[in-house]
Amino acid sequence: MFKIKIKMKIIAYIVGKERLGGKKMSIKKKSLLMLVCIFVVGGALYSTSYAIKKHEKSVQTIKTNEEAVAKAKVVALAKVSSDAAAKAEALVKAKERVAAKAKKDAATKAAATAKSLAEKKALVKTEGNNKSSNSSSQKVIVIDPGHASVTSSAKEQQAPGSTIMKVKEPGGTRGINTKTPEYVVNMAVAVRLRSLLQGKGYNVIMTKTQNSQMLGNIARAEVGNRANADLVIRIHADGNNNLSVKGASMLVPSNTKNTSAIYKASKRYGEIVFSNLIKSVGMNNRGVNERSDMTGFNWSKVPVILVETGFLSNGSEEKLLTTDAYQDKLAKGLADGIDQAMK
Repeated sequence: MFKIKIKMKIIAYIVGKERLGGKKMSIKKKSLLMLVCIFVVGGALYSTSYAIKKHEKSVQTIKTNEEAVAKAKVVALAKVSSDAAAKAEALVKAKERVAAKAKKDAATKAAATAKSLAEKKALVKTEGNNKSSNSSSQKVIVIDPGHASVTSSAKEQQAPGSTIMKVKEPGGTRGINTKTPEYVVNMAVAVRLRSLLQGKGYNVIMTKTQNSQMLGNIARAEVGNRANADLVIRIHADGNNNLSVKGASMLVPSNTKNTSAIYKASKRYGEIVFSNLIKSVGMNNRGVNERSDMTGFNWSKVPVILVETGFLSNGSEEKLLTTDAYQDKLAKGLADGIDQAMK
């Protein structure tokens, strides 16, 4: 606007000067002067308008840039805050996992300790409660009903110094038709045998009296060792993929460095007891077999035998093994055989 005022003053000066000189301007000059004025004023107005718009645009650009920078700062702060929150949450979760694992490990260890103590108490109680009232008897018989309703995948040495590890309690077999667990049959025969042997004056100890009691084979052997038993008889039932296989068998320790001291007595007792069982009950005779791979034999320091009373995998033999009458016959045959062997 300042430039326009100057230019207008210059034009007025020129016009005034001509008037002062007493001369009149021609129409041509006036027209030319008017055009110059219009050009000058228009150019000045355009220049001013352009400058104003450019200024406004510059101001808008600066404002937009400032807003973008501010927005970017807000986004950046939000991201930093979000990352910090995520890291804090991850740290809390990691601490919770560590605490949960420590708690679980402690609970597992406590449960294992409690279970071990319970097994030891049950073992001591079994040994104390199952002695015959005729404590003056010179003969001690330990009866070991095979397997339990509780299984264990924990492993133990097959023999002292051995690198071979075997599962403590795999669970045994079961009836092909009735699905009766082996441990049920074993315990039924064992309880009947205990009663018969006590009636004959023997001091009888059971390794366990409940099917829920789970003992490894080393622990079972230790019951007989601590009692300094005259004989340990382990009672089992058999199973086979060939469903036609049936009959009873007697297992005894083979002659190894771990069993050499009990080998002869175990075999002799096994042969006598088994012979009497076959004659008394009349089942198929599958013979007396020596075994070196049985943990309960290898850890025993007293004579030990294992009777397989029949095959639960055979339909007809399963039917017999699950009846009270047949269990009575098995127990009587074993009791008479043991009594004969101990004489």
